[in-house]
Amino acid sequence: MLVLGIESSCDETAIAVVERGEKNAVLSESIKSQTPLHSPYGGIVPEIAARTHYEVIDLLTRQALQQAGIEIKEIDLLAFTQGPGLIGSLLIGLAFAKGLAWARKLPLVAVDHIAAHIEAPFITHARIAYPLLALVVSGGHTSLFFQETKFAGRLVAKTRDDAAGEVMDKIAKHFDLGYPGGPLLDDLYAQGDPSRFAFTEPRMSDGGNDFSFSGYKSAVLRQARSLNIRPGSRDFYDLLASFLSSLVDYMLKKTLTAMKNFPARSLIVSGGVSRNSLLRSRFERECAAAGISLYLPEPAYCTDNAAMIAWTGYEKYQAFPNLNYFDLCLNSYSRARFRENGRHR
Repeated sequence: MLVLGIESSCDETAIAVVERGEKNAVLSESIKSQTPLHSPYGGIVPEIAARTHYEVIDLLTRQALQQAGIEIKEIDLLAFTQGPGLIGSLLIGLAFAKGLAWARKLPLVAVDHIAAHIEAPFITHARIAYPLLALVVSGGHTSLFFQETKFAGRLVAKTRDDAAGEVMDKIAKHFDLGYPGGPLLDDLYAQGDPSRFAFTEPRMSDGGNDFSFSGYKSAVLRQARSLNIRPGSRDFYDLLASFLSSLVDYMLKKTLTAMKNFPARSLIVSGGVSRNSLLRSRFERECAAAGISLYLPEPAYCTDNAAMIAWTGYEKYQAFPNLNYFDLCLNSYSRARFRENGRHR
């Protein structure tokens, strides 16, 4: 089965073609990064994001099909991101997907963006054992899930304030390093001493299992101001390295604790921040020492991408073949028209 995936949840437009069934492979992916457009503002501008999706989504679809060596008439299934994300960006993807489904008479599957991040490691690791724990860590989300099976799970913990990647962006913005902050801090880590500055591990006042990251941001900015730390100084590199080391250790400790409290056979760590080299190395080292089966997405599938949307869309369609988003839209429209015409009491 050939699946076309459409991702437009935030600031990257992505279209992918995957083949599922006898052969499981990503045939192509076309991505338009909006980083240069948003960098001057130090963060995502929703209006710019939505407009750019609108401008490039058709072209990217043509490119993805061409790279895969197929025509649109050969596509068997469409999958698109339904959320969470920026409402304007999501609406562009939804409208495009519905129009394409209407024109080609194709089944359409709505995919949860977070579920797709959890599915991303399956693209290159087909036999991940259930039940599993999944840590999704990005610029907008830091959440821990327990899944007994692919579509049966629950939220174990979430951030109560900033997401981990969001804190990195804000710290990078304070030092005028650029955007996004995560990759920039990753590159600077090796230049500092991660043991130089100490950070207090966040704790929930109610004893809950949730994450909290805003304290890290406040602590870094407080140290920078009190010591008058400037970019390029030894203190600057040490402070950033210490912050990043403490942040990763905090997530690692909470995740390993959860692994002891749940009957999980596997651990998945995914999302944009899972591309961070320090996070990957420390999770790999500690999980190997503890005998935990750890699965990380390939770097290309850590950040927002359409391959994970298409991959998850296929799995959802196989599990729920009658759950066609396009049919649901048509049925809702018909019922609304029925009521408008006065034939419904």
